[in-house]
Amino acid sequence: MRKRTLAFLLAAAVSAPQLTLAADSSICIRRNDIRAWSSPARRQLVLENYAHKKVILKMSGSCEGFGTYDSFQITGPNESNIDCIVPGDVVRTNWAGEPGECSITTISPYDGPVHPHP
Repeated sequence: MRKRTLAFLLAAAVSAPQLTLAADSSICIRRNDIRAWSSPARRQLVLENYAHKKVILKMSGSCEGFGTYDSFQITGPNESNIDCIVPGDVVRTNWAGEPGECSITTISPYDGPVHPHP
């Protein structure tokens, strides 16, 4: 019993700094906190959260079609709503009935305009 408790406390202590760093990051956009988005170029997405922080995602893969009426989904190994979108997460699209999939390669702060999509 003591070994389990010690293992649990050790795991909590190791993971706590990671959660703090992600929450304090200026480029943390959570999956359920996207207010607006646009796509300035192929395989790029600009995301804005409700606090008006903006990032640009650069991706590699077969995803296309980030138009006004297209949809996308961002998934990763950690599917909770408190997790930030990070490089390595996957963006799935359904453009004109053709599914696509891209991996996020970089996330950078962005200060340009975001044109919201309905």
